[in-house]
Amino acid sequence: MGVLTAFHKVKGRSPVVSGLFYPDDRAEMGTRIRALGLKRGVGGRASAIIAPHGAWDFSGSVAATAFSAAAGRANEVSRVVILGNVHRMEEPGVFFSDSHYFDTPLGRLPVDMELSESLASCSTLFEVNDIPHLQEIAVEVLLPLTQFCFPGAAIVPILMGGAQPWLISALARALRIILEPIMDSTLLVVSANVSIHDDEKAARLGAETCIQLLEENRIGDFISGIYDGRISSCGASLIASLLESGLMADKPARLVTGPLVSARGELGDTTYYAGIAFESICI
Repeated sequence: MGVLTAFHKVKGRSPVVSGLFYPDDRAEMGTRIRALGLKRGVGGRASAIIAPHGAWDFSGSVAATAFSAAAGRANEVSRVVILGNVHRMEEPGVFFSDSHYFDTPLGRLPVDMELSESLASCSTLFEVNDIPHLQEIAVEVLLPLTQFCFPGAAIVPILMGGAQPWLISALARALRIILEPIMDSTLLVVSANVSIHDDEKAARLGAETCIQLLEENRIGDFISGIYDGRISSCGASLIASLLESGLMADKPARLVTGPLVSARGELGDTTYYAGIAFESICI
């Protein structure tokens, strides 16, 4: 055992958009995060959040508000499970990382390898494959916020390529089986922009529809909306897996950000950002 441990290769994943999507300097990063209004240990007690994965100049304040909705759980969250979509890979699948840590400008962020392996073992549709993770931004842009708000937590980064119903259901089942007993010490983060479309009006309608279906807990309509075009969220399949898992059944979704924020891309498409939290209602 000692020999195996000594020669076991420790792998890390380096950032690819630091200095582009968010600051690459540690001191500047801390200053920027505080300017976004985040305070350690101060905030709501959400069990899951939806936060955008755009460049911080456009979506940073929205993402920070989403994290603030869970930041009050800083002392109890041991792991943050981050679900993101694959932008540059056509192959469908659910991909877990075999990196032991992800680097950020704030330092090294450990991966909960045991939990990651447990989730990955739940379906033959899942792969432990770092290749999709190496160039993907969906998880990366939220890591500094995760690290700041939950400094003692490890992460479980999960990527999904494609939006096939069987993939959504397989991930939902794995989340339910493995995470249900440990939700008191777990935060689920879905990295998703609520809408993207090449027509601005259609993009806004898609964002409003996405938020409405979530707040009204219309899970079936949300999932069917992915396939009939009403939902154009970049990350919709991960939101669908979270909903289908049933882990948020007693935790209503609510919009925690103000007016919708949008940005226009280089190709002329419009992306809308919003922060959403799932939290128990206190009576």
